[in-house]
Amino acid sequence: MKVLFATFSSATVQGGGVRVQVNALARELNSLGVTVEKFDSWKDYNLKEFDLFHLFGAHVGTFHLGRAMKNLGVRLVVSPVFYSRRSAKRVAAMVGIAKRLRKRGGFWTEHMFCKELCDMADMVLPNTQAEADLIMRAFSVPDAKVSVIPNGVDERFYSAKPDEFVREYGIKDFILYTGHIGWGRKNTLLLLKAAKEIGHPTVLIGKVMENDYGTRCRELIKQSPNITLIPGLAPGSELLESAYAACDTFVLPSFYETPGLAALEAGLAGAKVCITKYGGTDEYFGSYATYLDPFSEDSIRKALVETVAKQKTPELREHIHEHFLWGEAGQQLLEAYQKLLAGHQ
Repeated sequence: MKVLFATFSSATVQGGGVRVQVNALARELNSLGVTVEKFDSWKDYNLKEFDLFHLFGAHVGTFHLGRAMKNLGVRLVVSPVFYSRRSAKRVAAMVGIAKRLRKRGGFWTEHMFCKELCDMADMVLPNTQAEADLIMRAFSVPDAKVSVIPNGVDERFYSAKPDEFVREYGIKDFILYTGHIGWGRKNTLLLLKAAKEIGHPTVLIGKVMENDYGTRCRELIKQSPNITLIPGLAPGSELLESAYAACDTFVLPSFYETPGLAALEAGLAGAKVCITKYGGTDEYFGSYATYLDPFSEDSIRKALVETVAKQKTPELREHIHEHFLWGEAGQQLLEAYQKLLAGHQ
């Protein structure tokens, strides 16, 4: 089997969870005997060589590529990475309005791009059951072509040790956030306000974006003696693994996560997890995490205080290790591919 992977082009410079997902699943499929190639927009392809084209992300950044592949006769698999706080009924109504407006003047919405890619797809692979239910109900995608393939985490985080990070930065048992600083969805400004008020040692690992939101975050960090900013550590670095093991609590206060790969990494390294309640996170972390309302600074503050006060236990670590390693996700993905191809024979 030969599969072509692709996602939105900015993932190569922006990084983030989708890039981790693509690289990890490509690695796992290769280990299972599947040839995976990552799409290069400058390469001339003989598309007949590929059994499937798998597109990660269903939005304006991926729509035209997905449509082109489908029109060229390639079997299309889509992992939408889609979430909305609105009900499925509300999303469906918005899509209906957008379709009518589009006929009058080319009006498009993000929901429309996602729906049309899901409609075109031969198979749709959401990351959570919540995402699957939303897509099926809001976009009228038949359940027969939907299979939930969970995200995962590298097993190496299970053996992470705090020593290297403690030696490098002289800090342990802190609150930790890793990721973009300046991207509104990540909600770092409210996190910083809550962390400043709590006063507990807090570490943010990530590059601060050169925008207004990022500038406001940087100014607040400067005003907060308990907050340390580390500009960024490579996703595969041992120092990042060590940071997860050295922290007390890992926090993701985003407006939604699907489900938050960094939180899975931190949890597997032994950290307690405090995470947004939106995006299907409960399907991964169950009763082992503390959930917060990202729209409320008070909720973020209370959730952090509650989590820090708890004793560390191995339950979350073992739960992730048992259910959410990338090897298991890769095996499930291969089985989904085989089911699709068997249906086209």
